[in-house]
Amino acid sequence: MASIQQRGDVFFAQVRIKKAGVIVFSESKSFATKAMAKSWAERLEEKIRKEGPSRPSMSVGDLIREHLAYQQKLRPLGRSTIHNHETTARAFDKIGIHELTAKDITDFVLRRKAEGAGPSTILSNLSPLSSSVHAAPYAHGIQVDPSPVDLAIKKLKSAGAISKSREVIRLVNDAEESALLAEFERRNLHHQTEINMVLVYKMAIALPRRAGELTRLRWADVDYTRKTVLIRDVKHPSKKMGNDQVVPLLGEAFDLLEKIPKLGEFIFPYNTNSMTAAFERARDRIAVTGLPQIADLRFHDLRHTGITQLFWAGLKIEEVSQVSGHSNWAQLKRYTHISPEDVHRRWESLKG
Repeated sequence: MASIQQRGDVFFAQVRIKKAGVIVFSESKSFATKAMAKSWAERLEEKIRKEGPSRPSMSVGDLIREHLAYQQKLRPLGRSTIHNHETTARAFDKIGIHELTAKDITDFVLRRKAEGAGPSTILSNLSPLSSSVHAAPYAHGIQVDPSPVDLAIKKLKSAGAISKSREVIRLVNDAEESALLAEFERRNLHHQTEINMVLVYKMAIALPRRAGELTRLRWADVDYTRKTVLIRDVKHPSKKMGNDQVVPLLGEAFDLLEKIPKLGEFIFPYNTNSMTAAFERARDRIAVTGLPQIADLRFHDLRHTGITQLFWAGLKIEEVSQVSGHSNWAQLKRYTHISPEDVHRRWESLKG
Protein backbone atom coordinates (compact mmCIF):
# COMPACT_ATOMS: atom_id res chain seq x y z
CA MET A 1 0.00 0.00 0.00
CA ALA A 2 2.94 2.35 0.65
CA SER A 3 5.68 3.25 -1.81
CA ILE A 4 8.92 5.13 -1.19
CA GLN A 5 10.98 6.67 -3.99
CA GLN A 6 14.12 8.76 -3.94
CA ARG A 7 13.79 11.97 -5.95
CA GLY A 8 16.98 13.93 -5.94
CA ASP A 9 18.00 14.60 -2.34
CA VAL A 10 14.63 13.72 -0.78
CA PHE A 11 12.57 10.56 -0.26
CA PHE A 12 8.96 10.64 -1.45
CA ALA A 13 6.52 8.46 0.51
CA GLN A 14 3.00 7.74 -0.69
CA VAL A 15 0.14 5.73 0.82
CA ARG A 16 -2.80 4.82 -1.44
CA ILE A 17 -5.99 2.81 -1.10
CA LYS A 18 -7.93 1.48 -4.06
CA LYS A 19 -11.45 0.08 -4.14
CA ALA A 20 -12.68 -1.60 -7.32
CA GLY A 21 -9.73 -0.14 -9.17
CA VAL A 22 -10.49 3.41 -8.07
CA ILE A 23 -8.23 5.40 -5.75
CA VAL A 24 -10.28 6.43 -2.71
CA PHE A 25 -7.43 7.60 -0.52
CA SER A 26 -3.98 8.98 -1.27
CA GLU A 27 -1.54 10.90 0.86
CA SER A 28 2.10 11.68 0.21
CA LYS A 29 4.97 13.52 1.84
CA SER A 30 8.68 14.19 1.27
CA PHE A 31 11.41 13.46 3.85
CA ALA A 32 15.13 14.02 4.23
CA THR A 33 15.88 10.32 4.87
CA LYS A 34 14.43 6.99 3.79
CA ALA A 35 14.00 5.94 7.41
CA MET A 36 11.80 8.96 8.14
CA ALA A 37 9.71 8.30 5.02
CA LYS A 38 9.24 4.63 5.96
CA SER A 39 8.31 5.50 9.54
CA TRP A 40 5.68 8.04 8.41
CA ALA A 41 4.16 5.59 5.92
CA GLU A 42 3.96 2.78 8.49
CA ARG A 43 2.28 5.05 11.06
CA LEU A 44 -0.26 6.25 8.51
CA GLU A 45 -1.02 2.70 7.36
CA GLU A 46 -1.57 1.63 10.96
CA LYS A 47 -3.91 4.57 11.53
CA ILE A 48 -5.92 3.69 8.41
CA ARG A 49 -6.22 0.06 9.53
CA LYS A 50 -7.66 1.18 12.86
CA GLU A 51 -9.76 4.18 11.83
CA GLY A 52 -10.29 3.81 8.10
CA PRO A 53 -9.43 6.49 5.52
CA SER A 54 -9.62 9.94 7.03
CA ARG A 55 -10.84 11.56 3.82
CA PRO A 56 -13.03 10.36 0.97
CA SER A 57 -10.80 11.35 -1.91
CA MET A 58 -7.28 12.46 -2.81
CA SER A 59 -6.11 16.05 -3.11
CA VAL A 60 -5.28 17.75 -6.40
CA GLY A 61 -1.66 17.83 -5.24
CA ASP A 62 -1.64 14.06 -4.78
CA LEU A 63 -3.16 13.59 -8.23
CA ILE A 64 -0.34 15.66 -9.75
CA ARG A 65 2.24 13.52 -7.91
CA GLU A 66 0.42 10.37 -9.01
CA HIS A 67 0.64 11.51 -12.63
CA LEU A 68 4.30 12.45 -12.22
CA ALA A 69 5.08 8.90 -11.10
CA TYR A 70 3.02 7.54 -14.02
CA GLN A 71 5.01 9.61 -16.55
CA GLN A 72 8.32 8.53 -15.00
CA LYS A 73 7.37 4.92 -15.67
CA LEU A 74 6.94 5.76 -19.35
CA ARG A 75 10.08 7.84 -19.94
CA PRO A 76 12.85 9.72 -18.12
CA LEU A 77 11.95 13.24 -17.01
CA GLY A 78 14.30 16.17 -16.49
CA ARG A 79 14.92 17.78 -13.12
CA SER A 80 13.10 20.96 -14.12
CA THR A 81 9.99 18.98 -15.13
CA ILE A 82 9.99 17.08 -11.83
CA HIS A 83 10.50 20.28 -9.85
CA ASN A 84 7.66 21.99 -11.72
CA HIS A 85 5.26 19.12 -10.91
CA GLU A 86 6.21 19.07 -7.24
CA THR A 87 5.94 22.87 -6.90
CA THR A 88 2.47 22.93 -8.45
CA ALA A 89 1.39 19.90 -6.39
CA ARG A 90 2.25 21.68 -3.13
CA ALA A 91 0.14 24.66 -4.19
CA PHE A 92 -2.96 22.41 -4.53
CA ASP A 93 -2.37 20.05 -1.60
CA LYS A 94 -5.33 21.34 0.41
CA ILE A 95 -7.91 21.09 -2.38
CA GLY A 96 -9.75 17.83 -3.05
CA ILE A 97 -9.99 16.62 -6.64
CA HIS A 98 -13.77 16.99 -6.57
CA GLU A 99 -13.60 20.42 -4.91
CA LEU A 100 -11.37 22.13 -7.49
CA THR A 101 -12.91 25.27 -9.02
CA ALA A 102 -11.84 27.71 -11.72
CA LYS A 103 -11.40 30.32 -8.98
CA ASP A 104 -8.83 28.10 -7.23
CA ILE A 105 -6.79 28.14 -10.42
CA THR A 106 -7.23 31.88 -10.89
CA ASP A 107 -6.12 32.49 -7.31
CA PHE A 108 -3.00 30.38 -7.95
CA VAL A 109 -2.20 32.43 -11.05
CA LEU A 110 -2.63 35.69 -9.14
CA ARG A 111 -0.29 34.44 -6.38
CA ARG A 112 2.35 33.47 -8.91
CA LYS A 113 1.99 36.83 -10.63
CA ALA A 114 2.46 38.62 -7.29
CA GLU A 115 5.62 36.55 -6.77
CA GLY A 116 7.03 37.96 -10.00
CA ALA A 117 6.38 35.06 -12.37
CA GLY A 118 5.67 35.97 -15.99
CA PRO A 119 2.76 34.73 -18.15
CA SER A 120 4.76 31.95 -19.83
CA THR A 121 6.19 30.70 -16.53
CA ILE A 122 2.74 30.57 -14.95
CA LEU A 123 1.35 28.69 -17.95
CA SER A 124 4.17 26.19 -17.49
CA ASN A 125 3.19 25.87 -13.81
CA LEU A 126 -0.37 25.01 -14.84
CA SER A 127 0.74 22.29 -17.27
CA PRO A 128 1.10 19.55 -14.58
CA LEU A 129 -2.35 20.42 -13.23
CA SER A 130 -4.02 20.29 -16.64
CA SER A 131 -2.29 17.10 -17.79
CA SER A 132 -2.99 15.34 -14.47
CA VAL A 133 -6.69 16.14 -14.50
CA HIS A 134 -7.15 15.12 -18.13
CA ALA A 135 -5.16 11.90 -17.65
CA ALA A 136 -6.96 10.91 -14.44
CA PRO A 137 -9.68 8.69 -16.02
CA TYR A 138 -7.45 6.66 -18.35
CA ALA A 139 -4.16 6.64 -16.43
CA HIS A 140 -5.35 6.42 -12.83
CA GLY A 141 -8.95 5.22 -12.91
CA ILE A 142 -10.14 8.44 -11.27
CA GLN A 143 -13.10 10.45 -12.52
CA VAL A 144 -12.31 14.17 -12.36
CA ASP A 145 -14.22 16.99 -14.04
CA PRO A 146 -11.71 18.88 -16.25
CA SER A 147 -14.08 21.78 -17.02
CA PRO A 148 -12.87 24.08 -14.17
CA VAL A 149 -9.29 23.74 -15.44
CA ASP A 150 -10.25 24.27 -19.08
CA LEU A 151 -12.45 27.26 -18.26
CA ALA A 152 -9.81 28.95 -16.10
CA ILE A 153 -7.01 28.47 -18.64
CA LYS A 154 -9.19 29.74 -21.49
CA LYS A 155 -10.21 32.90 -19.61
CA LEU A 156 -6.73 33.55 -18.22
CA LYS A 157 -5.22 33.27 -21.70
CA SER A 158 -7.75 35.70 -23.15
CA ALA A 159 -6.95 38.14 -20.33
CA GLY A 160 -3.21 37.86 -21.03
CA ALA A 161 -2.45 36.53 -17.56
CA ILE A 162 -0.88 33.38 -19.04
CA SER A 163 0.64 32.82 -22.47
CA LYS A 164 3.20 30.80 -24.37
CA SER A 165 6.71 32.18 -24.43
CA ARG A 166 7.70 34.01 -27.57
CA GLU A 167 10.98 32.61 -28.80
CA VAL A 168 13.37 35.23 -30.13
CA ILE A 169 15.59 34.17 -33.01
CA ARG A 170 19.13 35.05 -31.94
CA LEU A 171 21.91 34.41 -34.44
CA VAL A 172 25.66 34.10 -33.94
CA ASN A 173 27.48 36.87 -35.79
CA ASP A 174 30.98 36.63 -37.30
CA ALA A 175 32.73 38.36 -34.39
CA GLU A 176 31.04 36.09 -31.86
CA GLU A 177 31.89 32.97 -33.83
CA SER A 178 35.56 33.94 -34.12
CA ALA A 179 35.74 34.68 -30.39
CA LEU A 180 34.01 31.42 -29.46
CA LEU A 181 36.23 29.25 -31.65
CA ALA A 182 39.36 30.97 -30.31
CA GLU A 183 38.20 30.40 -26.72
CA PHE A 184 37.31 26.78 -27.44
CA GLU A 185 40.77 26.23 -29.00
CA ARG A 186 42.37 27.74 -25.92
CA ARG A 187 40.38 25.49 -23.61
CA ASN A 188 41.21 22.40 -25.71
CA LEU A 189 44.89 22.94 -24.89
CA HIS A 190 44.18 22.39 -21.20
CA HIS A 191 44.93 18.82 -20.11
CA GLN A 192 41.72 18.56 -18.06
CA THR A 193 39.44 19.52 -20.95
CA GLU A 194 37.35 16.51 -22.01
CA ILE A 195 34.81 18.18 -24.30
CA ASN A 196 36.06 19.31 -27.70
CA MET A 197 33.80 22.33 -28.07
CA VAL A 198 35.35 23.29 -31.42
CA LEU A 199 33.92 20.16 -33.02
CA VAL A 200 30.68 20.42 -31.04
CA TYR A 201 30.18 24.03 -32.13
CA LYS A 202 30.84 23.30 -35.81
CA MET A 203 28.47 20.33 -35.81
CA ALA A 204 25.76 22.31 -33.97
CA ILE A 205 25.84 24.82 -36.84
CA ALA A 206 26.21 22.31 -39.69
CA LEU A 207 23.62 19.90 -38.24
CA PRO A 208 21.28 22.30 -36.41
CA ARG A 209 19.68 19.98 -33.88
CA ARG A 210 18.95 20.26 -30.15
CA ALA A 211 21.82 19.68 -27.74
CA GLY A 212 20.29 16.45 -26.43
CA GLU A 213 19.95 15.09 -29.96
CA LEU A 214 23.61 15.81 -30.74
CA THR A 215 24.76 13.85 -27.68
CA ARG A 216 22.53 10.91 -28.73
CA LEU A 217 24.16 10.57 -32.17
CA ARG A 218 25.66 7.08 -32.60
CA TRP A 219 28.43 6.03 -34.98
CA ALA A 220 26.42 2.91 -35.81
CA ASP A 221 23.56 5.09 -37.07
CA VAL A 222 25.67 6.87 -39.70
CA ASP A 223 25.07 5.75 -43.29
CA TYR A 224 28.24 6.75 -45.14
CA THR A 225 26.79 5.81 -48.52
CA ARG A 226 23.63 7.91 -48.23
CA LYS A 227 25.34 10.55 -46.06
CA THR A 228 22.65 10.35 -43.39
CA VAL A 229 22.38 9.72 -39.66
CA LEU A 230 19.52 8.25 -37.65
CA ILE A 231 18.57 10.50 -34.73
CA ARG A 232 16.65 8.63 -32.06
CA ASP A 233 13.79 9.83 -29.83
CA VAL A 234 13.36 13.20 -31.51
CA LYS A 235 11.23 15.74 -29.64
CA HIS A 236 7.64 15.67 -30.88
CA PRO A 237 4.37 17.26 -29.62
CA SER A 238 2.70 13.87 -29.15
CA LYS A 239 5.34 11.16 -29.60
CA LYS A 240 7.53 11.17 -26.48
CA MET A 241 9.68 8.12 -27.27
CA GLY A 242 10.53 6.13 -30.39
CA ASN A 243 10.24 9.08 -32.80
CA ASP A 244 13.36 8.36 -34.87
CA GLN A 245 14.39 10.39 -37.91
CA VAL A 246 16.84 9.77 -40.75
CA VAL A 247 18.58 13.11 -41.33
CA PRO A 248 20.81 14.17 -44.24
CA LEU A 249 24.36 15.20 -43.32
CA LEU A 250 24.98 18.19 -45.56
CA GLY A 251 28.35 19.72 -46.35
CA GLU A 252 30.51 20.17 -43.27
CA ALA A 253 28.20 18.01 -41.15
CA PHE A 254 29.41 14.95 -43.09
CA ASP A 255 33.00 16.18 -43.41
CA LEU A 256 33.26 16.65 -39.64
CA LEU A 257 32.82 12.92 -39.10
CA GLU A 258 36.38 12.45 -40.41
CA LYS A 259 37.71 14.85 -37.76
CA ILE A 260 35.81 13.53 -34.73
CA PRO A 261 37.68 10.77 -32.86
CA LYS A 262 35.74 7.55 -32.33
CA LEU A 263 35.84 7.21 -28.54
CA GLY A 264 32.93 4.84 -28.10
CA GLU A 265 29.32 4.31 -29.11
CA PHE A 266 28.40 7.98 -29.34
CA ILE A 267 29.77 10.59 -31.74
CA PHE A 268 29.77 13.13 -28.91
CA PRO A 269 30.16 11.01 -25.75
CA TYR A 270 29.36 13.88 -23.42
CA ASN A 271 26.69 14.66 -20.86
CA THR A 272 24.31 17.16 -22.46
CA ASN A 273 24.30 19.49 -19.44
CA SER A 274 28.11 19.40 -19.24
CA MET A 275 28.36 20.26 -22.93
CA THR A 276 26.05 23.27 -22.70
CA ALA A 277 27.76 24.36 -19.48
CA ALA A 278 31.13 24.31 -21.29
CA PHE A 279 29.62 26.56 -23.95
CA GLU A 280 28.27 28.95 -21.31
CA ARG A 281 31.62 29.17 -19.48
CA ALA A 282 33.38 30.13 -22.70
CA ARG A 283 30.66 32.62 -23.58
CA ASP A 284 30.81 34.24 -20.15
CA ARG A 285 34.58 34.64 -20.32
CA ILE A 286 34.31 36.29 -23.73
CA ALA A 287 31.60 38.62 -22.40
CA VAL A 288 33.92 39.73 -19.59
CA THR A 289 37.05 40.05 -21.70
CA GLY A 290 35.82 42.28 -24.50
CA LEU A 291 32.57 41.21 -26.20
CA PRO A 292 29.79 41.99 -23.71
CA GLN A 293 26.98 41.61 -26.27
CA ILE A 294 27.61 37.86 -26.40
CA ALA A 295 26.31 37.44 -22.83
CA ASP A 296 22.76 36.54 -23.94
CA LEU A 297 23.83 33.91 -26.48
CA ARG A 298 22.54 30.39 -25.72
CA PHE A 299 23.67 27.03 -27.07
CA HIS A 300 20.21 26.70 -28.65
CA ASP A 301 20.98 29.81 -30.71
CA LEU A 302 23.48 27.72 -32.67
CA ARG A 303 20.47 25.75 -33.92
CA HIS A 304 18.77 29.01 -34.91
CA THR A 305 21.89 30.08 -36.77
CA GLY A 306 22.34 26.78 -38.59
CA ILE A 307 18.70 26.66 -39.72
CA THR A 308 18.85 30.25 -40.96
CA GLN A 309 22.02 29.49 -42.92
CA LEU A 310 20.22 26.63 -44.68
CA PHE A 311 17.62 29.13 -45.86
CA TRP A 312 20.35 31.56 -46.90
CA ALA A 313 21.84 28.74 -48.99
CA GLY A 314 18.56 28.51 -50.90
CA LEU A 315 16.91 25.41 -49.43
CA LYS A 316 13.11 25.33 -49.32
CA ILE A 317 11.09 24.90 -46.12
CA GLU A 318 10.38 21.24 -46.78
CA GLU A 319 14.10 20.64 -47.41
CA VAL A 320 15.21 22.47 -44.27
CA SER A 321 12.69 20.50 -42.20
CA GLN A 322 14.48 17.29 -43.21
CA VAL A 323 17.61 18.61 -41.48
CA SER A 324 16.08 20.52 -38.56
CA GLY A 325 13.44 17.93 -37.66
CA HIS A 326 10.51 20.37 -37.57
CA SER A 327 7.22 18.54 -38.14
CA ASN A 328 5.36 21.84 -38.42
CA TRP A 329 6.58 23.86 -41.39
CA ALA A 330 4.89 26.99 -40.04
CA GLN A 331 7.45 27.06 -37.22
CA LEU A 332 10.25 27.32 -39.76
CA LYS A 333 8.92 30.60 -41.17
CA ARG A 334 10.50 32.30 -38.15
CA TYR A 335 13.90 31.37 -39.53
CA THR A 336 13.51 32.72 -43.03
CA HIS A 337 15.68 35.79 -42.45
CA ILE A 338 16.07 36.28 -46.19
CA SER A 339 16.90 39.66 -47.69
CA PRO A 340 15.81 40.88 -51.15
CA GLU A 341 19.38 40.16 -52.31
CA ASP A 342 18.99 36.54 -51.21
CA VAL A 343 15.79 36.25 -53.26
CA HIS A 344 17.57 37.64 -56.34
CA ARG A 345 20.46 35.21 -55.86
CA ARG A 346 18.08 32.26 -55.53
CA TRP A 347 16.14 33.40 -58.62
CA GLU A 348 19.29 33.63 -60.72
CA SER A 349 20.41 30.16 -59.60
CA LEU A 350 17.04 28.70 -60.56
CA LYS A 351 17.21 30.29 -64.01
CA GLY A 352 20.74 29.02 -64.56
